[in-house]
Amino acid sequence: MIDGGKAAVVAIGVVTGTFGPLLSPASPALAAESGTALEMKEFVDPQGLFSVSVPKNFYTLRRTQKGDLPDAKTGKGRRGSSIFTAGDMAKAEVVAVERYPTRVLLEENGIEATGDLSTFPAIGDPRAVATLLILRREKDTQKQGTKVLDDVVVSEDGKELTFRLKTEIEVQKPELLLEQYGVSQLFRITVGKATLNSNDGNIMAVFASALEKDFANGIDGPALEETVSSFVATRQVV
Repeated sequence: MIDGGKAAVVAIGVVTGTFGPLLSPASPALAAESGTALEMKEFVDPQGLFSVSVPKNFYTLRRTQKGDLPDAKTGKGRRGSSIFTAGDMAKAEVVAVERYPTRVLLEENGIEATGDLSTFPAIGDPRAVATLLILRREKDTQKQGTKVLDDVVVSEDGKELTFRLKTEIEVQKPELLLEQYGVSQLFRITVGKATLNSNDGNIMAVFASALEKDFANGIDGPALEETVSSFVATRQVV
């Protein structure tokens, strides 16, 4: 079980905080009022593991090659733990679904994976768990600055954990960025959800992200939030 609350979260590199007014322009209500909500399409996993809705213009890729899929015991593969991706490459918007054993998340961080692991509160402090999920996904990502974790929420049954992350992207020439776009910093917004509803000892997680300027345009943000909200892990027979 993970202990430590906020102190543990800060210690492993993700700062807790609030976004303030940053995301208010991207509310679903605003998108609905403007009549510019993106059309969505449903993807039902042919292997029977999950279903999710993504913007209709997103390409989708369900990994099927053995080497590309995460190992059932270690949760690792050539593509990390990813089993599905979707996105709009022109806007650097990406949706990813990952799957790996719950115990792996703990053992990789030197935490003994014993006791009840069937709910997120049983596993540990929600913010600490969300941080481990994020760091596992982004451990090979280079050139990132401060990460601010916010909106960490556990469902009533303890089976789902949702969160939001703001990540600073390192800029090589901030003066050029300022001259061309009027900003000297770039940020990426990620919304995520992890679930234990597959009931097979695995965490399944969906991450949807976009650059801040696109996420907050009143169209893309609500669509990505809908993607995360729609994600359902199918209960497996074990």
